[in-house]
Amino acid sequence: MVICVCDDSIMLGGSYLNIAVQAEASGLHGGDIYTASRRYKVEVDQWIDLSTGLNPRAYPVGDIPQEVFTRLPYELPNLCQAAASYYGSEEVMAVSGTQLAIQCLPQCLPQFDILAPKIGYQEHVLHWSNSGVNISYYPAQEMGMAVEYIDQELAKIPNRHLLIINPNNPTGLKFSSQQIQLWAKKLANDCYVIVDEAFMDVTPQHSVLANLSPNMIVLRSFGKFFGLAGLRLGFVFANQKIRQALQQKTGLWAVNGPAQHVAIKALRNKSWQQKARINIHKSAALTQEIFSPLFALIQPERVHHEALFSSYYLSNVLGEQLVDFFAHRGILIRKIAVNEQICLLRTGIIHHQDFDSQHRVKQCIQDFLVSNKIKDKP
Repeated sequence: MVICVCDDSIMLGGSYLNIAVQAEASGLHGGDIYTASRRYKVEVDQWIDLSTGLNPRAYPVGDIPQEVFTRLPYELPNLCQAAASYYGSEEVMAVSGTQLAIQCLPQCLPQFDILAPKIGYQEHVLHWSNSGVNISYYPAQEMGMAVEYIDQELAKIPNRHLLIINPNNPTGLKFSSQQIQLWAKKLANDCYVIVDEAFMDVTPQHSVLANLSPNMIVLRSFGKFFGLAGLRLGFVFANQKIRQALQQKTGLWAVNGPAQHVAIKALRNKSWQQKARINIHKSAALTQEIFSPLFALIQPERVHHEALFSSYYLSNVLGEQLVDFFAHRGILIRKIAVNEQICLLRTGIIHHQDFDSQHRVKQCIQDFLVSNKIKDKP
């Protein structure tokens, strides 16, 4: 997963993307174990991957029938039925990962400008920029500032789309569903609120899907909560007109057969889902505890904890040092540049019963503390 950020000094025109790409050029994308293996000379199966924000205990796929692989993958009738029941909305279509929807949506919506978070998942603004619309940005770190800024901007220019990443990855900013509904009402005709709820499954009560407005589009990722990113499956919730436009872009056989088979079982398995949420919260608390000696010494400028990831604001120098130190020991964490001075260090979670990974991460932190190689505290 690629994330880019910008600050006030790099918000004008195409310079946003250019500088963001440069900031990422020396880093690793989330989950890119193969590149990390080549760079750090650690075998692929020896890595502890804390760079993605995925559930570390994936849904068990079990045996998959042979016909799932041999039949053309027309959408199974039960797939969207299971998704509608799980997510709470009938206005659903399945796609081969929400990444595909992110790429296609700018071509499916009226060509209005868009207001997007200043820090967030880069692919959204990348594809809106490619579509030729103007992008303006709202602050995405502090709730009061964000709400005030969006209110003012929509009052001035209501004929634009609004992008909400909820909760924001990596800042964790999370708007209430009521607030998003209010913004949807402020938009001009044919303008949409796009709500990316990729990390909402752990707290589904905060989703906007219970009251989906006609001018809302909601994206839900299957792979993060269920831990099955390799299936490439996601769901889009929108009015029929938008779904039809999106289907024209995605074409026939948008979701492969094995992904449909596994998803139907997983979406219906309420017992596993309940246990997964409990385990994720336990694992998140344990992971924060494991990292606490490190960050007690470093004292980040700001910290935010979500169920599947934590973000720490550090100096770029120190963030790079930590990523490198951990990677040489086969532990992949994520550095996201905010500007020339500051970065976000994002860590995923270790399962609370994965004692080997816990030991390795604790030992790595201890080695870092003992070595006392902190060159530049924030």
